[in-house]
Order: sequence, then structure tokens, then C-alpha cells
Amino acid sequence: MQTVEANWEDEENNRHVAFAVEVTRKDNSVEIRAITPKQVTFLCPESNNPLRTIGVWTDSGRELLANQLRESGHLSKLEDQVYATLAV
Repeated sequence: MQTVEANWEDEENNRHVAFAVEVTRKDNSVEIRAITPKQVTFLCPESNNPLRTIGVWTDSGRELLANQLRESGHLSKLEDQVYATLAV
């Protein structure tokens, strides 16, 4: 098993969410085993500059962010980011 860092740029909510993604390799494929939100950086809506960063420490906070990622439709982009990282 291997852990890869990935990011979700949630432009709708002016934030970036950093994830740890656990993956396993099988033959010529990669399987995502778990996605764990680690930190959220809130951005200024006008300048897009970071305002503050907080860690995600609770299971309920991690579950909330993981569900928001799934519902946003950006999970496939996150998967592509992980696969691109592992291809290097």
C-alpha cells in the first residue's frame, strides 16, 4: 500500500482541500483504497489568496469533506491526479 497527496480545488466554496489517498497496485492497475482529508485552506473570494489553513482532525470532519468531494463530481479529477502522480 502507498499513500499519495492530492488536492481538490473547491472553487465554489473558495477553498483547497488536501487529501491523503491510499492506493494499492495490482498488475497494471491502481486501486484507491481510502481518501482522507487532511487540511483545508480558505481563500479570499476576490484575490484568491489564502486566508487561513486548518487541519482536519475529527472523523466527522473527514467524512463531511469526503462526502462533499463525491457529491461535487470532482472525484474523477482527484483520481486522475493520483494516477498521474503514480505514473511518474
